[in-house]
Amino acid sequence: MRSIRGKLWLGMMTLVGVVLALLWLLQIVFLEDFYTNLRISDVKRRVNSIAQVEEGNAQSIIDELDRLAYTHGLTLEWVDATGQSVYLSAADSARQIPQLRNVAWRELYQRVLSGNSVEMSFVHHRFGNKYTVIGVPVYGATGDLAGGIIATVPMAAVSETADILKRQLGYITVALLVVTGLLSLWLSRSFTKPVLHIRQVAVAMANGDFSARASVKSADEIGMLANAINYLGEQLAKIEQLRRDLVANVSHELRTPLSVIRGYAETIRDITGDEPEQREVQLEIIIEETERLADMVNDTLQLALLQSGNVHLDLREVVVSELLEDAVKQYEIMAEQSNIGLTLEGALEVIVIADEAKIVQVMHNLLQNSLHYTGATGQIAVRANVIGQSVRISVSDTGLGIAESDLPHVWDKYYKGKRAGSNEHVGTGLGLAIVKGILEAHNAKYGVDSQLGEGTTVWFELRKACSQS
Repeated sequence: MRSIRGKLWLGMMTLVGVVLALLWLLQIVFLEDFYTNLRISDVKRRVNSIAQVEEGNAQSIIDELDRLAYTHGLTLEWVDATGQSVYLSAADSARQIPQLRNVAWRELYQRVLSGNSVEMSFVHHRFGNKYTVIGVPVYGATGDLAGGIIATVPMAAVSETADILKRQLGYITVALLVVTGLLSLWLSRSFTKPVLHIRQVAVAMANGDFSARASVKSADEIGMLANAINYLGEQLAKIEQLRRDLVANVSHELRTPLSVIRGYAETIRDITGDEPEQREVQLEIIIEETERLADMVNDTLQLALLQSGNVHLDLREVVVSELLEDAVKQYEIMAEQSNIGLTLEGALEVIVIADEAKIVQVMHNLLQNSLHYTGATGQIAVRANVIGQSVRISVSDTGLGIAESDLPHVWDKYYKGKRAGSNEHVGTGLGLAIVKGILEAHNAKYGVDSQLGEGTTVWFELRKACSQS
């Protein structure tokens, strides 16, 4: 039997079968002996209690003997020290042991009248009924032996009770097997149904349907498995979307520079190959487009890596000046050539926790954007300000600014603004998307404030080192 449902059903039925087998064993082997011993022990206790009543209170003894004989179906006899019967309960003949004055019977009386407690078993010579005879001596107020009480206990009731219980146990066993079989089948189905459903979802995902989800709401281990499968589906869907975006965007973005390169290459081959000046200009354009292609591929791959979540950060304590000064110096010449002022100010000696290389890349992307969108005589300011347990680093410019309707999209992939003084869209459109990915990997707050025609400020916050708290 290979299915989990069958194994669960068989396991539960086996457990019930073992329990019933043990119950049968206990009932058949031990029940009758246990019930017999329990009945005899109870009679002994009660007879001993009656025997403790003082001899002068004869009527009380007789009343107690009558009550015991009636409630337990016994034959009770009270004899005096000479063996003469003082009292004999009025039991019907069915309960009487045959009064055969044999040796064993006379020995029982002699032992009781000698001061000994006696218990003996007899079997009816005709019908085979079993009897247990209990003898208890009775002592007077002075401590002298005053007689004895003989209790004849018929054991037929015990055997009959045991037989009835065994018969009932048979019926109960059949009923339990039927009910347990049906209940086990239902439980095994209810247990395996969500497992089979999760399997169907996993197969659907394996076939490329990453939208499939397991609709299991339980809070047990099966529910945890379903949640894990659903989480796997979400991650696979993200990866698939990244793959599709990468293919679509790369094919779209690469088409234009490749077309330019091919066009100029064909022109050089067919027309301007022998004209050095035009050839140099066209070759320069080919080189620029090649560099643009390389930047685009690098940015695309880096963004895909960031969005996949497989980014390792080399977090360490870094002085803010080390993050900002080198980046600013690299863009000072470009700023001078464009007649743009570039300044660095603020809390530069504060120590933060960051991946230095990646934050430097963030600064490069932000400064490059500001230079593209700030016109001549404009200003770019890089600032570092302490805010509580963080340091806010901002890059502000006096460029064109961003329309309020466009602000929610500046972090999107392939969003491009227009160069200052031109209608031309610049860059690959991935710069701020890469900045967003790096900052989110740092769990850093970030944002952009801008007004159209007045300029833009892009900022982010890094956690201060413990030594700076």
